[in-house]
Amino acid sequence: MQVSGYASYATNPYAQTRASSRTSSTAAGTTDESASGSSASKTSAADAFLAEARKTPAQRIREDWLARHKMSEDDLKTMDDKQREAVEKDIAEEIKRKLTGQDSQRGAVVNLSA
Repeated sequence: MQVSGYASYATNPYAQTRASSRTSSTAAGTTDESASGSSASKTSAADAFLAEARKTPAQRIREDWLARHKMSEDDLKTMDDKQREAVEKDIAEEIKRKLTGQDSQRGAVVNLSA
């Protein structure tokens, strides 16, 4: 038993999606301007990737900490000085712990007598 259209899908998994998107865009009467819009989105995706790749490890750790605590930089700015200082201290401790490798050693106690 052979499924119709399966052979082309097996050789190129994107063939059907590209063909269907072309026919739907042609049927909708779109022009090349929409195609250039998709290249702009690819550029913005590439720019977003490069912006993420250019971040320092400390910046990534900071953003991760803020995301885990459901906070943003704007939230930090609106906090009073004592709260912000406490949060910044926690972030600095985590950055230091992760960058020095102490984080990977936490809880790594193994019973070797067994």
